Amino acid sequence: MTQPRMPQLQGNPIWFALATPDPAGAKSFYTGLFGWEWADVPMSGGDTYHMAIRGDANIAGMSADNHAEGVAGVWINSVYVEDAEEIVKRVQANGGRVLSGPHNADGWGVTATVATPEGAVFGLWQSLMGYGADIFAELGAVCWIEYHTGDLEAAKRFYSEAFGADFDTITMPMDDDAGSDYKVTMLSIDGEQMPCALFALTGDESTARWATYFMVEDIHSSVARAESLGAKVVFPVMDVPPGSLASLTDPQGVRFSLWQPAV
Repeated sequence: MTQPRMPQLQGNPIWFALATPDPAGAKSFYTGLFGWEWADVPMSGGDTYHMAIRGDANIAGMSADNHAEGVAGVWINSVYVEDAEEIVKRVQANGGRVLSGPHNADGWGVTATVATPEGAVFGLWQSLMGYGADIFAELGAVCWIEYHTGDLEAAKRFYSEAFGADFDTITMPMDDDAGSDYKVTMLSIDGEQMPCALFALTGDESTARWATYFMVEDIHSSVARAESLGAKVVFPVMDVPPGSLASLTDPQGVRFSLWQPAV
């Protein structure tokens, strides 16, 4: 069995799931783009959970939209928690909303779907038997998480109060002629930086959201491949100090991002 790649630290993103209006169409798209295989897992109540896999390793999950809970057309990043009931109370006490749960996911864990005070949806995962993603930061898997916020300091306070996490601000020089700097607010847990960052919204962006990045070998060919499969480009390939990124929507209208590390 592939060993888990993400540490079980409270507040750390550990599982990634797609809520989509068209699971069959999404299966076809992500298989074509990343080469994923799928395992369908029957759940209590007659629902089916679709697991993206590579061999015996879990990469991500997928389910149909749940409009009754306000979850539609989104990649949901779930963070590890030690006690879902307690964290739900902290989320609410600090201005967040609970959309569903906490409830037992057929013995695998206790899960809840929540939203930040700005309305960006994410998940909570208290492990019982199921760990999380077995593959992380490899080709075709999630490699990076961002929260885009209209109020960076308020977002930091919310996350710190809800999960007890800290943040480190690192500065990297941009590779341009202006001598500008690139600042990243990194999630830090127990003194260790996680692959998750907060960014202030800029330009025309106004809606707070989480961004889920998948690692690719050649971002230009991956973007072209995604477009041939029905995706649309939100913003084209951009180079930043550690690599190159692009943002797209899949054929079902769900936004996701690609990342190619610098050589």
